[in-house]
Amino acid sequence: MKKVDCTGKLIAMDMYNCDAGRLSEPAGAEELLRQACNENDMGLLDIVCSKDELHTEYSLVAVCDRGHVCLHIYPQLGFIAGDVFTCRQEADSGKTARQLREMFAADKAKITLLDRGDFGSESDMKPHRRSNIKLIRRTVNFGGKLKKMMLKPRGI
Repeated sequence: MKKVDCTGKLIAMDMYNCDAGRLSEPAGAEELLRQACNENDMGLLDIVCSKDELHTEYSLVAVCDRGHVCLHIYPQLGFIAGDVFTCRQEADSGKTARQLREMFAADKAKITLLDRGDFGSESDMKPHRRSNIKLIRRTVNFGGKLKKMMLKPRGI
Protein backbone atom coordinates (compact mmCIF):
# COMPACT_ATOMS: atom_id res chain seq x y z
CA MET A 1 0.00 0.00 0.00
CA LYS A 2 1.36 3.40 -0.99
CA LYS A 3 1.99 5.81 1.88
CA VAL A 4 0.23 9.13 1.36
CA ASP A 5 1.83 12.24 2.81
CA CYS A 6 -1.02 14.30 4.26
CA THR A 7 0.91 16.38 6.73
CA GLY A 8 1.00 20.08 6.15
CA LYS A 9 1.29 23.54 7.62
CA LEU A 10 -1.67 25.83 8.20
CA ILE A 11 -1.09 29.47 8.97
CA ALA A 12 -4.05 31.46 10.25
CA MET A 13 -3.43 35.20 10.23
CA ASP A 14 -5.26 38.39 11.05
CA MET A 15 -3.80 41.48 9.39
CA TYR A 16 -4.75 44.91 10.75
CA ASN A 17 -4.52 48.45 9.35
CA CYS A 18 -3.85 47.29 5.80
CA ASP A 19 -3.45 49.81 2.98
CA ALA A 20 -7.00 50.85 2.00
CA GLY A 21 -6.02 51.36 -1.64
CA ARG A 22 -4.87 47.75 -1.95
CA LEU A 23 -8.10 46.42 -0.42
CA SER A 24 -10.66 48.60 -2.20
CA GLU A 25 -10.72 46.70 -5.51
CA PRO A 26 -11.00 42.90 -5.58
CA ALA A 27 -9.12 42.74 -8.90
CA GLY A 28 -6.05 44.42 -7.36
CA ALA A 29 -6.11 42.17 -4.28
CA GLU A 30 -6.52 39.14 -6.56
CA GLU A 31 -3.40 40.12 -8.52
CA LEU A 32 -1.37 40.43 -5.27
CA LEU A 33 -2.60 37.00 -4.17
CA ARG A 34 -1.72 35.49 -7.55
CA GLN A 35 1.78 36.97 -7.35
CA ALA A 36 2.37 35.64 -3.80
CA CYS A 37 1.21 32.13 -4.75
CA ASN A 38 3.34 32.00 -7.89
CA GLU A 39 6.49 33.32 -6.20
CA ASN A 40 6.26 30.78 -3.36
CA ASP A 41 5.67 27.59 -5.36
CA MET A 42 2.14 27.09 -4.09
CA GLY A 43 1.11 25.43 -7.37
CA LEU A 44 -1.70 27.89 -8.11
CA LEU A 45 -4.57 26.38 -10.09
CA ASP A 46 -7.29 29.05 -9.86
CA ILE A 47 -8.51 32.04 -7.86
CA VAL A 48 -12.18 32.54 -7.02
CA CYS A 49 -13.62 35.85 -5.79
CA SER A 50 -16.85 35.99 -3.80
CA LYS A 51 -18.48 39.41 -3.47
CA ASP A 52 -22.06 40.63 -3.44
CA GLU A 53 -23.39 44.11 -4.16
CA LEU A 54 -24.81 44.65 -0.66
CA HIS A 55 -21.48 44.47 1.19
CA THR A 56 -18.03 45.96 0.76
CA GLU A 57 -16.23 42.90 2.11
CA TYR A 58 -15.25 40.05 -0.16
CA SER A 59 -13.36 36.75 -0.13
CA LEU A 60 -10.59 35.43 -2.34
CA VAL A 61 -9.76 31.73 -2.48
CA ALA A 62 -6.65 30.55 -4.27
CA VAL A 63 -7.00 26.87 -5.07
CA CYS A 64 -3.52 25.37 -5.17
CA ASP A 65 -1.99 21.99 -5.84
CA ARG A 66 -2.24 20.30 -2.41
CA GLY A 67 -3.28 23.46 -0.57
CA HIS A 68 -5.13 26.75 -0.58
CA VAL A 69 -4.93 30.41 0.39
CA CYS A 70 -8.14 32.08 1.64
CA LEU A 71 -8.43 35.80 2.31
CA HIS A 72 -11.52 37.42 3.80
CA ILE A 73 -11.09 41.13 3.16
CA TYR A 74 -12.88 43.98 4.96
CA PRO A 75 -11.82 47.21 3.17
CA GLN A 76 -13.78 49.55 5.47
CA LEU A 77 -11.88 48.14 8.48
CA GLY A 78 -8.50 47.69 6.77
CA PHE A 79 -8.63 44.09 7.99
CA ILE A 80 -7.84 40.74 6.38
CA ALA A 81 -8.47 37.32 7.94
CA GLY A 82 -6.47 34.75 6.01
CA ASP A 83 -5.43 31.10 5.92
CA VAL A 84 -2.47 29.63 4.07
CA PHE A 85 -2.32 25.83 3.88
CA THR A 86 -0.03 23.56 1.93
CA CYS A 87 1.09 19.94 1.88
CA ARG A 88 3.71 20.60 -0.80
CA GLN A 89 7.31 20.17 0.39
CA GLU A 90 8.60 22.85 -2.00
CA ALA A 91 6.00 25.43 -0.92
CA ASP A 92 6.72 27.67 2.05
CA SER A 93 3.45 28.69 3.70
CA GLY A 94 5.29 30.91 6.18
CA LYS A 95 7.01 32.85 3.43
CA THR A 96 3.69 33.21 1.59
CA ALA A 97 2.04 34.60 4.74
CA ARG A 98 4.89 37.07 5.33
CA GLN A 99 4.77 38.20 1.71
CA LEU A 100 1.00 38.76 1.86
CA ARG A 101 1.49 40.84 5.00
CA GLU A 102 4.04 43.01 3.18
CA MET A 103 1.97 43.24 -0.02
CA PHE A 104 -1.11 44.49 1.84
CA ALA A 105 1.06 46.77 4.05
CA ALA A 106 -0.39 45.54 7.34
CA ASP A 107 0.74 47.48 10.42
CA LYS A 108 0.03 44.59 12.77
CA ALA A 109 -0.57 40.88 12.33
CA LYS A 110 -1.52 37.94 14.54
CA ILE A 111 -0.21 34.70 13.11
CA THR A 112 -0.92 31.16 14.34
CA LEU A 113 0.89 28.11 12.96
CA LEU A 114 -0.70 24.66 13.05
CA ASP A 115 0.88 21.39 12.00
CA ARG A 116 -1.79 19.29 10.32
CA GLY A 117 -1.88 15.52 9.99
CA ASP A 118 0.19 14.64 13.07
CA PHE A 119 -0.54 10.97 13.65
CA GLY A 120 1.04 10.80 17.10
CA SER A 121 0.15 8.31 19.78
CA GLU A 122 -3.18 8.48 21.56
CA SER A 123 -1.51 9.94 24.65
CA ASP A 124 -0.41 12.91 22.51
CA MET A 125 -4.04 13.64 21.71
CA LYS A 126 -5.18 13.90 25.33
CA PRO A 127 -5.16 17.41 26.77
CA HIS A 128 -2.37 17.93 29.24
CA ARG A 129 -4.53 20.22 31.34
CA ARG A 130 -6.73 17.34 32.41
CA SER A 131 -3.85 15.49 34.08
CA ASN A 132 -2.73 18.67 35.84
CA ILE A 133 -6.22 19.15 37.23
CA LYS A 134 -6.18 15.60 38.55
CA LEU A 135 -2.88 16.29 40.32
CA ILE A 136 -4.33 19.42 41.96
CA ARG A 137 -7.44 17.48 43.03
CA ARG A 138 -5.28 14.75 44.53
CA THR A 139 -3.34 17.37 46.50
CA VAL A 140 -6.53 19.01 47.79
CA ASN A 141 -8.02 15.61 48.69
CA PHE A 142 -4.82 14.60 50.51
CA GLY A 143 -4.92 17.85 52.49
CA GLY A 144 -8.49 17.08 53.57
CA LYS A 145 -7.56 13.54 54.61
CA LEU A 146 -4.54 14.79 56.54
CA LYS A 147 -6.69 17.35 58.37
CA LYS A 148 -9.21 14.64 59.37
CA MET A 149 -6.41 12.43 60.67
CA MET A 150 -4.92 15.26 62.74
CA LEU A 151 -8.26 16.35 64.22
CA LYS A 152 -9.48 12.82 64.97
CA PRO A 153 -9.45 12.19 68.73
CA ARG A 154 -6.98 9.55 69.79
CA GLY A 155 -8.39 6.54 71.52
CA ILE A 156 -7.11 5.43 74.91
